[in-house]
Amino acid sequence: MLQFLIANRAFRFLWLGQIFSQLAMNMMIFTLALVVYRATGSNTAVSGLFLAYGVPALIFGMIAGTVVDRLDRRMVLILCDFLRAVLVLFLFFFLKNMPLVYFLVCINAIINQFYIPAEAPTIPKLVPRDQLVRANSLFSFTYYSSMAIGFILAGPFLKLLGAQNTVLFLAGLFLVASLMVRNIPRQGEGFSSLLKIRGYNLWTLVGKMWQEVTNGLDYIFSVPMLSDAIVLLTGTQIIIAVLGSLAPGFADRVLEIDLRDASVVIVGPAVIGIILGALWVGSQGYRIGQIRLIKIGIVSVGVLLLLIAATVPLTQIPWWSWLYSKHIIVPVEVTLFFLLGVANSFLDVPANSTLQEKATGSMRGRVYGMLTTAVGGVGMIPVVLGGVLADTFGVAKVIFFLGVVVLCYGVWRVRYNKT
Repeated sequence: MLQFLIANRAFRFLWLGQIFSQLAMNMMIFTLALVVYRATGSNTAVSGLFLAYGVPALIFGMIAGTVVDRLDRRMVLILCDFLRAVLVLFLFFFLKNMPLVYFLVCINAIINQFYIPAEAPTIPKLVPRDQLVRANSLFSFTYYSSMAIGFILAGPFLKLLGAQNTVLFLAGLFLVASLMVRNIPRQGEGFSSLLKIRGYNLWTLVGKMWQEVTNGLDYIFSVPMLSDAIVLLTGTQIIIAVLGSLAPGFADRVLEIDLRDASVVIVGPAVIGIILGALWVGSQGYRIGQIRLIKIGIVSVGVLLLLIAATVPLTQIPWWSWLYSKHIIVPVEVTLFFLLGVANSFLDVPANSTLQEKATGSMRGRVYGMLTTAVGGVGMIPVVLGGVLADTFGVAKVIFFLGVVVLCYGVWRVRYNKT
């Protein structure tokens, strides 16, 4: 039962640390996206912000997972949250300096590459084996709940407090997260374990690091279900990232509402849909079977993206002009984005379960590192292209193209891929 997990002091503080850290991270990203769009009016500039956040995953993802596997994960979590609090404080002074904002976001993302493989693999060390599934489910639920709350609150906090005071609030959240994880027990040798490498020369260190990375890749590709789960999770996070980067422009140019309401109208409903969909999958949907659930999810995501894109040209047809009323179009878009989130959960929940089940032992950190690398490397390409193409051809056309790609993959998977 949930109360037994919460009664576990070490797990409780790790969970609280996750809540404050994830809430701060998600609020920060979408707050800065709104600040950047308001300053530039450019979807490309917002994509550049997501690029600054994603590129470190490509460079440091697998390396960070390998390093964290050899450190005290407790200390890694404490330092990551503390350093992110300091970086966010710097943003307080430089919010109008776009290049510096991108640079600080990039440094924050580098730190996050060490945080991710330190957090999730700690759970099996803190809870009994018979409670592990519930613990992982709670963390997954909290991850998406924090994303939803963080995205939704970004706009209202900007309206209420202003950009600088919102940044101060976020720094406080990171600091509280750092204090929370101080209460979990040590999870390794500590940074002293890195002193063992002092006797090696540079090329030996590079060779050993490369060997660790290739071992992780070999492990992932040796288990087809594991590599498939990473592909699916990468895809779901790419869709969320693309929508997040296009949300300010969609609110401004398509819905013609205050761009600070983009978090409430677009991203928030999508993430809430993921949460409620995940709850349904966990209680009822699993009876359908993972393979069938994934195929339904992919096709549904493609169809819903096409419907979202189709609502834009419909508003320009004379006999559909009534749809252009904000009292009609906004609820329609909220509903479609919510359903998109539900469909996304049909992919995310089974893939997450597979990742947690198949990634075991000392390889767990490297597997999660591979996931962040895939999202940061492969995932940032459509995010950047989406912003550039949205400024050139329009937001709706980009969403339409994304829907076509997803739907084609879904049809292929239904027709040919049986796994």
